[in-house]
Formats: sequence, C-alpha cells, structure tokens
Amino acid sequence: MTATPLAMDLPPMLEPFGDLALTVAVLLTVAVLAFTIPVWVASRRVVKVEAAAWADDVRGDPSATWAADRALRVLLASCEREHVVFPGLARVVVGPERIDVDLVTPTVAPPAPWSTSRDGRRWSAPVELVQLEALPPRRPEGLATVVALGSSPEGRVLVGLDALHGVLGVDGDRSARLAVARRIADQLATSPWSRSTAVLRVGVRDDEVAAGALLSLDDALDVVVTGASSGVLFLSEVPSASAWTALRSALERAENDWGVVLLARHDQVRWQLTARRDGTLVGDAVGELRWVDVALNGHDAVAVPAGLPRSAAEVAPTSPPVPSLPVAPGTAPAGRRRDAGRGGAARPGDAVPTR
Repeated sequence: MTATPLAMDLPPMLEPFGDLALTVAVLLTVAVLAFTIPVWVASRRVVKVEAAAWADDVRGDPSATWAADRALRVLLASCEREHVVFPGLARVVVGPERIDVDLVTPTVAPPAPWSTSRDGRRWSAPVELVQLEALPPRRPEGLATVVALGSSPEGRVLVGLDALHGVLGVDGDRSARLAVARRIADQLATSPWSRSTAVLRVGVRDDEVAAGALLSLDDALDVVVTGASSGVLFLSEVPSASAWTALRSALERAENDWGVVLLARHDQVRWQLTARRDGTLVGDAVGELRWVDVALNGHDAVAVPAGLPRSAAEVAPTSPPVPSLPVAPGTAPAGRRRDAGRGGAARPGDAVPTR
C-alpha cells in the first residue's frame, strides 16, 4: 500500500497516530485562543469603563501648568519686545521638545525664537530656546480662557475658548462630558493666567461642576452679550432658538472675550467634540486627545461677576484627604478633591463671599 503524504511527513513515532495527533493539536490551539481572547477583551473593557470613575481622584503634576505658563508668557513677551502685533491664539501644543502655536490670523514674521509655517498659521519654537528666554515681570493679558483639553502624542493641547468666537460642543457619555467640564472649570480657577476669569453655569448643578455662579439662561445671556469681562459659560443643553441666535451673535463680535461650552450636540457649534468614558476626547478639530491626562488641581473658588452668588460647594469646608488613590500615567497621587455634592452647602440667608 502506498503511504499517504501525511504519513510520509510525520515523524516515525507519530505515524501510528496520524490524523489523531493533528486533530488534538488543533483542538488545543482553539481552546487556548478561546480562553485568552475573551480575557484580553474583558480587561481592555474594564480599563476603559473605569477611566471616568477614578480620574477625578488623581491630582495633576504642577510642572505641566508651569511649562504651559512659561510658553505663553515667552510667546507674548517676545511679540512685545520686537513690536509684533500678536495675531491671537487658537491652540497651543506644549511638547517635550517643541512648542507649536496655531494662530487666529496668519502671520509670517514671528519674533525670535519662533519660526513660522509656510502659510503663517503656526509658530514653533524648540523648548530649550523657550527656556532660555527671560520672563516678563508681569503676565500678559489675553489668555483668560486658555485651557488644556487633553494630551496628544505631540504634547499637552491648550485652546483659547474665546478665540473660537463660537460655541464648543461636547457630547458623548454624560459622566465623561462632566469630567471635561470640571477640568475646564478647575483650570480657570488654578492656572496663573486665568484666576480672575468668570465662570457661569446654566443647568449644570453644583454637584456636577462646583465652580462659578448658577444662573438662569436669561441672566447668563445678559452677562455674555454685554461682554464687559472675560469668562466661560457652561450650558447643560441647547437653549431656545432665540437665545441661541443671541448667543452666537454675541460670540462672533471681535471684542467679546467669552467662551461657551455646550454639554450637548448641535450642528451650529464651532467645534463638536465627543467625550468618552475611556478618557479620550475626539473630534475633527482636535483629532483624539486624552482628557484623563488633565488631572484636577483642586480649587477654593472661581471668579464670578460682581453681584452674583457663588455655588454652594465653593463655600463648603474642605474634606480631609483620602490616601491610596489610583495613579494615572504621568501624574502623582494626592488627596481626594472635595466632593461638591456632599454636605457643607450654604443655607438660605447665609452670607455668600464674592471676589
């Protein structure tokens, strides 16, 4: 009898078993894959779901704010030194080796140490040269609404909300949307260049974003339309058609220094971003950012316009720190931030401090 090709290819000790050995090997391989693949997928899913849950318990690295502050101060000081009119800041990426600045208006003649792209829409400078520049004695104006939205492979990404001259929309998972809003409000209170920036909220509760003043839509619109100061307004939902028209018209004025963050989707916003529970923020305007990398610094108060009350959470006593917190990449654990929704709320009739 002529031997089959299978029998000829097998080692002599396996020839009696032939197809049986091959079948057992295939079954073992399938069994291993059937076990490992679901375990891997499940582990990935757990990490993604938990990101929104633990992110607020991680405190930020002060060096990230320091690096951004130095870059912004050097940027505007170099323009002032060489008598260059700064064309407005739309976005800044502070990376480990280079700083990129996207401009509102193209300008092809930047001051040293900055270089420009061919179309003049982006200025860049090596970090080592920025560090060598002398800092001005005072911080420049015009940065009141600059906040970090997240990190990209190139570095920490900051945007000027007022430079959008329109609404920033953030949709997606509700807990992730509120986490992004808390990070914006926290930076407005703690960043050296924006501590006097007013924060208003419409429909966003104290236990969701514990900052600024909670107002009616009409009162908030009056403040933004007047545009007498710089600030950021948070909206929990799309307002009526008339209010939306008035808001957009006010923001489109060149002299208006307000930014508006809508925690919903709308087809007439300037940028529409989607917040995810896995700690990412995605949109055509920014690509994919990691909002979870913008850890909270904690704050005692956020500026509000004169005559408006603060949120109840801002006059509450601070809770003691809680140890053993989870650590996100690039951050260090610290005390738990104050839970705005637990006790300490101001009672009716109590005096409310104002700044």
